[in-house]
Amino acid sequence: LANDIKDNYLHYDAFVVLSGTDTMAYTASALSFMLENLGKPVVFTGSQVPIAEPHSDARQNLIMALIFAAREVPICEVTIFFHDRLIRACRATKVNTNDLHAFDSPNIEPLATTGVTIKENDHLVLRPARGVLKVHTKMDTRLLTIRLVP
Repeated sequence: LANDIKDNYLHYDAFVVLSGTDTMAYTASALSFMLENLGKPVVFTGSQVPIAEPHSDARQNLIMALIFAAREVPICEVTIFFHDRLIRACRATKVNTNDLHAFDSPNIEPLATTGVTIKENDHLVLRPARGVLKVHTKMDTRLLTIRLVP
């Protein structure tokens, strides 16, 4: 994904990535660290209910991801749009496998929420990047997750 974005960076104003939900938070978070000086939106989305189902959340999630990607004043970072919330990818985690509210960013508010209007938390939006896009493709796979509970 990082190399695809790099190869097409000058041809497009934004990128929308459709992803399965089981790995979305991991993929989006990793990509957020791989794309240094990102000056364009990269919005991940998907659905809990398959698009062929009448009650699917896929259409709404995709439409809103496209809206956030195409905004006049873009949020230039890797994000996840899911169930009326735009969250920072590097702070995202999947919290529910059986509910439409599948992703959250604990300890930080969403970048934006949608309803009748779009409400942005402007104080959380990063400043525009300075410099050219640099893609880091070498990843250290020696990782360990430690969950601390007080």
